[in-house]
Amino acid sequence: MLFRLYYFRNFAIIDSMKNKTYNDPWDEIEARANNYSSQGLLAMVIVIIIAWALTVGGFFIIDIQLMTKAALIGIFGFLSLRALLRIFDNSKRWLKYPVLAVICIICGTIVSVLSFHAVLLYVIPLIFAAQYSKQHVIWCTLAFNTVIVAVSSLIAFYYGLCDLNIFFVSMDNYSHFTEIVQNGFAGLEINPNPTFIILAYATFPRAMLLALFAFMLSQITAKGRSEAAQLARTKLISETDFITGVFNKNKYAEMIESYYPKLDGVGVIFWDINNLKEVNDEFGHEMGDRIIIELAEALLSNAGKNCKVYRIGGDEFISVIDNPAPGEEKRLEKAILKTLSTTESKADATVSVAHGTARGKGVNITQVVNEADAAMYACKRIMKGENSEAPRQKPGKIQ
Repeated sequence: MLFRLYYFRNFAIIDSMKNKTYNDPWDEIEARANNYSSQGLLAMVIVIIIAWALTVGGFFIIDIQLMTKAALIGIFGFLSLRALLRIFDNSKRWLKYPVLAVICIICGTIVSVLSFHAVLLYVIPLIFAAQYSKQHVIWCTLAFNTVIVAVSSLIAFYYGLCDLNIFFVSMDNYSHFTEIVQNGFAGLEINPNPTFIILAYATFPRAMLLALFAFMLSQITAKGRSEAAQLARTKLISETDFITGVFNKNKYAEMIESYYPKLDGVGVIFWDINNLKEVNDEFGHEMGDRIIIELAEALLSNAGKNCKVYRIGGDEFISVIDNPAPGEEKRLEKAILKTLSTTESKADATVSVAHGTARGKGVNITQVVNEADAAMYACKRIMKGENSEAPRQKPGKIQ
């Protein structure tokens, strides 16, 4: 069905923060998730700075040099990652994978410095992953994060803050070690294989807890994705012309009011099918619908990322270009006319299409549309004068 065919191609959502539209609803969802990740990275930096300040002030009893090292790693890493999200198009679906991988590495590096003081940072990458719509993102993050847990646990033991229960053959608490110290460490046995202890009794239990956490987050993500898909379908139905797949008059009115006035410039092409009523009367409405669909296909096939197509009446369409380059609307008009003239029509009637262009400032979008409309009617008068004797009943093309 044509309606389904143009689902991803012609769907657009307004991002009110950046005045940007997306042709794919999942691109909009991806962009929002990356925006949330960017905000989360800034929040991480703020928390790290607060923790470092409290340590320097003597509130946290942690070695200041180690804390400073961890803080610099976190601040530089998270801010660099935030800059990366701003440099690249945040609707790109590949972007989340390097972002999440780097978050795992940064969190693991901080834990390797601060050890058990920062062990909850292992959960942070999964929380970031849960913002994205695909469940496999959480499981991929879990797999990579588990490797980071093992590596950072080993680094933390040998180079970070040491956990005495790993270093010594013991499973005792603070009071036991206090007594040992008071007795001059008598009878305390050194663990000969701390690496195995770390992997078996530190990494594995943490990985199990992270897997459980990942499962819970994946269920939340699946529910959110289902609801988002339902909302996307509902929105699509409300703003798309069922027959052609282009935007309908409701979407056109929304964009005229809230989107185009914010642009620096717009280019408009007004299209009108001549004598469609006569075609419907003589050949039937099914034939008229075929002609309408073929025109819509030609408009959509030539529309770039910065061009949207609307059906605002039975035989009237408008192509609107965001911030067009000099002469872009004229070039698009010629390309569409060429497509119409070279594409074999399935309709058994030949009709002509009147067209007119105009360009101007976005804030004057209504005036620009009126100028394109006037140019279209001037074209229509000329075409009707030239083609008053032209036959309609023959296999052919939309002219």
